[in-house]
Amino acid sequence: MSEFLGLEGMDLSDVEVKTTQILGVGRHVVKITDAAVEKDDSRNTARLVLSYENTDGSIRQWIYVYHGGSPKATEVGKKQLKELLLTLGHDGKEAPNPGYFKGKTVGINVKNEEYNGKTQAKVSYHFTPKEAAPAAGKPMDDEIPF
Repeated sequence: MSEFLGLEGMDLSDVEVKTTQILGVGRHVVKITDAAVEKDDSRNTARLVLSYENTDGSIRQWIYVYHGGSPKATEVGKKQLKELLLTLGHDGKEAPNPGYFKGKTVGINVKNEEYNGKTQAKVSYHFTPKEAAPAAGKPMDDEIPF
């Protein structure tokens, strides 16, 4: 095994980096590229972390599925989880393994939200991709009869 010789001069020429933008405000049809539950024992919480991506960019969402210090936060998180499951066509009766979400296509609405004096993009709700508005310049499937 080779020895680490320091940062300066380290060869990075064969390292590939994927750069994507954070999705902007508005409605986006995305693919869920990753899903995992993160536990934080020091805060007595567990969050479902979802990564979304399309050709315009990516964004992550954290849904508190358990918050030991706030039953209200747990209730809100469970509601968000069930709404997402129903949007994906799941019966929503019991939470699946996080792997269930990977590869699924869903619509998300992104909004800017201020928290601690900082504005951040946040997923505010989910929708079925068929509910997505047609892109600008693209004709709708049906004609308006008038």
